[in-house]
Amino acid sequence: MLGWLHDLGKISEKFQDVLDGKRAHVNHALPGAAVAQQAKWYQISAVIASHHSQLQSEAEYHNLLQRVLRGTGERLDKENYEPSLFGQREFAEALSLWSRDFRLKRIQDAPRFFASEDPKLSRMLFTRFLFSALVDADWSSSAEHFDRGYLPAHTGPELDAPGALDRLQDIRREKQRCSTSAPGLNALRDRLYDACLEAGKAEPGLFTLTAPTGLGKTLSLLAFSLQHCISHQKRRIIILLPYLSIIEQNCADYRQIIPQLLEIHSNVEWSEAARAQSERWDAPCIVTTNVSFFEPLFSARRDNCRHLHQLANSVLVLDEAQTLPGHLLDATLRTVKELCDHYGCTAVFSTATQPSYQFRPGLDWMPREIAPDPPQLFSATRRVTYHWEIETPKPIPQIALEMAGYAQCAVIVNLKRHARAILDALRAYSEEDSIFYLTTDLCPAHRTQMLEQVRQQLRQGLPCRLVATQCVEAGVDLDLPVVYRALAPLDAIIQAAGRCNRNGDSPTGVVKIFVPEDTGRLYPTEAYGRGALCVKALLSRHPIDCSQLSHIREYYQLLYQDSAGDSRALQDAISREDYAQTEKHYRMIDAPAVQIIVPYAGKMALYEAVRRRYDREGLTAALLSQAKEITLTSYDSGGIRQYGIPMYDRGRRAEENPACVYLLTDPECYDAKKGLNFPAFFDGII
Repeated sequence: MLGWLHDLGKISEKFQDVLDGKRAHVNHALPGAAVAQQAKWYQISAVIASHHSQLQSEAEYHNLLQRVLRGTGERLDKENYEPSLFGQREFAEALSLWSRDFRLKRIQDAPRFFASEDPKLSRMLFTRFLFSALVDADWSSSAEHFDRGYLPAHTGPELDAPGALDRLQDIRREKQRCSTSAPGLNALRDRLYDACLEAGKAEPGLFTLTAPTGLGKTLSLLAFSLQHCISHQKRRIIILLPYLSIIEQNCADYRQIIPQLLEIHSNVEWSEAARAQSERWDAPCIVTTNVSFFEPLFSARRDNCRHLHQLANSVLVLDEAQTLPGHLLDATLRTVKELCDHYGCTAVFSTATQPSYQFRPGLDWMPREIAPDPPQLFSATRRVTYHWEIETPKPIPQIALEMAGYAQCAVIVNLKRHARAILDALRAYSEEDSIFYLTTDLCPAHRTQMLEQVRQQLRQGLPCRLVATQCVEAGVDLDLPVVYRALAPLDAIIQAAGRCNRNGDSPTGVVKIFVPEDTGRLYPTEAYGRGALCVKALLSRHPIDCSQLSHIREYYQLLYQDSAGDSRALQDAISREDYAQTEKHYRMIDAPAVQIIVPYAGKMALYEAVRRRYDREGLTAALLSQAKEITLTSYDSGGIRQYGIPMYDRGRRAEENPACVYLLTDPECYDAKKGLNFPAFFDGII
């Protein structure tokens, strides 16, 4: 119906004049939308009216479409375009011509959207899927008119799930042969892997995988996904990860199993074939970020929504599921349920700290657990002892002094300000070559080099004292005997503990939770601080055992029981079915950020090459891709404005557009240890 009706307005003298170059500013989408509205096909009407612009609801078009069909009132739309058909006579003539070529069956009822606990969110998602289908078809059809090879180039191969599963089995056997882990740990990994394979045969729907760190969830999740695709003819696997810093590590493993894997995120460097497929999300396996996956599901823009119909009949793997932002949680989870209930998807929420979403007020959440006896798994993998030292705040010098007493240890804090203070204090007690520093103030190449140095020190048994923020908590493979963790939400504390005695080499590791002494704020956001306060409240009831799943559930019950739900602005936008405002308020990262290309000493040749290219070409996607290893994200826009050069593409006027990318030109502002190092620091998140 969309295909037949969307270009009805081209059967008009006005549009023929456009083709002949005699007329401009003619809207050919409104007539088809008006016919659909008359037939009470409201979602189809909205999609047709919007398919060359931004998605709006039928209600927003209603009065205009009525004027167009009846031929009354103002002819021009809000963009001052004239509809290509206007009034009953012009419509009757066009429909007579149109019906000679198209035999559209009469459908009495409007297309049905799916009943759900939130009908407005459901209707908006259904409309976006229709919008996606039409936009992609229209885009591709137009491109094929000029290039018959367009669709083959933009279409990925089908998933060879049986072949991929065979390769996965071979890789696991080789990993087991080379493993230095304790036999008991390997047995638990095998048990989890086998459970994932068996669960892959289960009926599609919503699943959780709750298992401690170090049990090989990365490959076990892929085993579940491949088996599920074989058992239920799912067409692709989409793996969602919260941070760019862990995508590269996981993709190296996944690509050995599914060579046609496609990465979709801001830092990826595509081949021509991969770039083409990324426009339509047409690949057998996609690895992307939470931001890249979820924000388009709430978008109004055609380029953002174009791929949404490709999500149908997919397996969705949400790794590190605890990182989903609380201010968007209800809309996010209900949308995932919609994808499972009505679009043929299966979703797996995987984490060592599984949130108890069933405690969110008004949310119907009943997933099936994949892991065999999760409480027993956590008990059997108890590798650390927690020391809760939060009654009295610890001065920064005391933390540094205690760390100096251990040959190998790490401290993970909530704010860069605290990380820098501990680093400076630690230098008074430890040799410089034993101190390491990891925050997002280091560019990716610098972080990679620093992590490798840390691992080398640990392997060789040399002194290693690591100061870090939360950027090391998810997916970073480190194994230290002692970890200090600033008080934080319980999931962050448990994730930090996953860097302690990771391989079970010692009888037990030590995790010390403390509160840094500070007269300023202690947490990056209000929500983060609320999670830390819930930990305190739980401790006031009883000692917390982080290997007891009942204690984790109790924490989430405390966290969610008084939750106000999603942000009020997002709730209001969805209640009005306002697509533009929903997009505006569904933002996974609220803080305005800039990208900074830095003069990291280890990549100065690359920095100079990027600088020369910018002088020649301006800011381009290719330049950003080339510079990804030396590009970091910062919330200190004031500092970079003072010490960097704003970068623009050749078509933008600097005075009209704030820069989103800067070139840091002062090498004094990028430190060999601390990374980004403006004279006045911003008290950032991570």
